[in-house]
Amino acid sequence: MELLSESVARSIMPAAASQFARRIYHVGGSVAMPHKCRLAYSVERCMSVMQSGTQMVKLKNGSKGLVRLFYLDEHRSCIRWRPSRKSEKAKITIDSLYKVTEGRQSDIFHRHGEGSFDPACCFTIYHGNHMESVDLVTSNTEEARTWVTGLRYLMAGISDEDSLAKRQRTHDQYPFLCYRWM
Repeated sequence: MELLSESVARSIMPAAASQFARRIYHVGGSVAMPHKCRLAYSVERCMSVMQSGTQMVKLKNGSKGLVRLFYLDEHRSCIRWRPSRKSEKAKITIDSLYKVTEGRQSDIFHRHGEGSFDPACCFTIYHGNHMESVDLVTSNTEEARTWVTGLRYLMAGISDEDSLAKRQRTHDQYPFLCYRWM
């Protein structure tokens, strides 16, 4: 196999450098990346933070809430928390997620006093066939934003089409299952 001639190499290098320059811009002494690059960096940062774990308050009916360490497992397939007496049940699979809402929108949040938690630190994960909810409060707004962004990314990125189709069928059929028994 021959090496590229010097003249061919000289013509390729400027083109590659030009393409790289179009992707990363030098602005006022710092490097600015286009939106797609920033988004990829942001999502990877979210995944890293989620896998490291975050202490959050898990709200329950009629109680003050429990402080738990929530984390994304190494396969990015489950959200887990500890401590828990039911260690195998202390998880939510990513393909069972239905939606993630920001703020104090769920019934459980409304049962707690209006000034109890900063709405920017609150979010709810809806999951499962019966739209169960897990209501969480972080210690600051950045942690809440990280988890909401990361979970929405994971929900949108389900690569297993069978899981996505199954989830959609289940949620599409659920209202009919409710009415069928009435």
